[in-house]
Amino acid sequence: MQAQQAIQGCAPTMFFDCAQEVFRLTTEAWLTRALDAAQTLFLSLALLEIVVTGYMVWVGRNKQGGDLISQFALKIGLLAFVLGLISTYHRWLPMIAQGFGETAVYIGGSGVTHLSPTHLLNIGLSMLLTVMQSVGLISDVVTSLAVIPALIMLLCFVALAAHLLVAMIESYVVVTGGLFFVGFMAFRGTAPLGEGYLKYVVYVGVKLFFIILIASVAASIGDDMVALLQSYDNLWLESFGRLFSGNPGGAADAVSSRLGFLWSITAVAILLAGLGLYMPGRIATQLSRGLTINFKKALERL
Repeated sequence: MQAQQAIQGCAPTMFFDCAQEVFRLTTEAWLTRALDAAQTLFLSLALLEIVVTGYMVWVGRNKQGGDLISQFALKIGLLAFVLGLISTYHRWLPMIAQGFGETAVYIGGSGVTHLSPTHLLNIGLSMLLTVMQSVGLISDVVTSLAVIPALIMLLCFVALAAHLLVAMIESYVVVTGGLFFVGFMAFRGTAPLGEGYLKYVVYVGVKLFFIILIASVAASIGDDMVALLQSYDNLWLESFGRLFSGNPGGAADAVSSRLGFLWSITAVAILLAGLGLYMPGRIATQLSRGLTINFKKALERL
């Protein structure tokens, strides 16, 4: 119901933000059902783990009665502890991914406060519209030469906005629906699935952290670039005036200067898009690669 209301109240210019809100509300509804499924799976696999442990002890038959009791007590205690963590999942695990994002907002300062996918999209649209308005009376050739870099700038900021949106949606999906995979940690044969899920939660959080930081820099620079584009609009009028005043050479110089400026801005936009699309995932992979949990080994040793 809340997701439907978010869609109905969505303005066309806020599509990315509305999509983010719809996913957030939808995935929040998954949490209770995912928790029930994870607890049921965990209890079933915990019983299987206890049976397997008993069988292996029976086959070995090399331990005293007191050792067997202490081994089972430790294993049951470990499984009960993990089950308790699952039961309080909504209090701690979402904070792994969300905490990275909130920390990035804090570190980024005021420049991140209003950051959103729609903000990045609007920067790209503003660049395109500014260029289109400034060359509206110039020849088709000049218009084409000016619009091409403007379209590239738009695509760069659309890519950044989409990447930020996907990262946010990924964090919502992973920390809600993905809870089911924690249930696999109760059995030594399936524990790597749960360990992999926890590592991926950390990966998503780290990636979101760096995407927010880079996107905030891109948004700040993008706002400045829009202001620069608007301040240079008079160059087109200057070149147009020189052309009709019998100074085509001066007009050509003015147009070349304007196009050079546009392509310089475009190069910056391409650089920002490349950093935003490539760097966060690479850093997150490097940082989360060495993370080890080894719950499987703990089950095998007890």
